[in-house]
Amino acid sequence: MSTLGTLALMAAIAVVFVLPGWLAYTGRWRDWVNYPFVLYAPLAMLWIGAGGELLSLGVLVSDAGARPAGQVLGAIGMALIVVGGILLFWTPPPLRPRWHREREK
Repeated sequence: MSTLGTLALMAAIAVVFVLPGWLAYTGRWRDWVNYPFVLYAPLAMLWIGAGGELLSLGVLVSDAGARPAGQVLGAIGMALIVVGGILLFWTPPPLRPRWHREREK
């Protein structure tokens, strides 16, 4: 597979992560809170997906010739992926959606 094909696949996978995360944050998907083994995975998926998108964009920008900008985008993407990995297990209350904080009260 070519580099462009690999990046397209990475972007598609990142979108698959962003959509459920966005639905969880907006409250359109709330069933996941009834399963304790899920923890905060749907909320973390948004962060991981956004990080994947920025990482893919950083590689494309670097290949286009703007290497410093691509490296910055890639670093931000990696940071979001790491933050998403942490948020899988613990999400601080300010980063939880309002509907979730109200439900916990």
